[in-house]
Amino acid sequence: MAESQLNPDRQKKIALDLFLEAWDKANEVGIDSDLLSEVLIYMGVTDLVADRGEDWTAEVLEDLPERIREGEFTMPEDMLESQPYSQPNPNFA
Repeated sequence: MAESQLNPDRQKKIALDLFLEAWDKANEVGIDSDLLSEVLIYMGVTDLVADRGEDWTAEVLEDLPERIREGEFTMPEDMLESQPYSQPNPNFA
């Protein structure tokens, strides 16, 4: 695979836009948001394991429960009101 000419922030923005578009299309055809979430987590973890190995991936993800409990992935209330609940956190990028 060729190395991207885009900086990492721009790559994240483009990736997020593409995933949100696919997310919306999947919702439109009746795919449940919870199932989409599980599939994307599975795809992300399996890709990291394939690229970086099991040990590296486990190390990176070992503090994930704490980060979740501390609210890192919780969408602010004002954003919940302005966007469909089904979409992932747009602050990712």
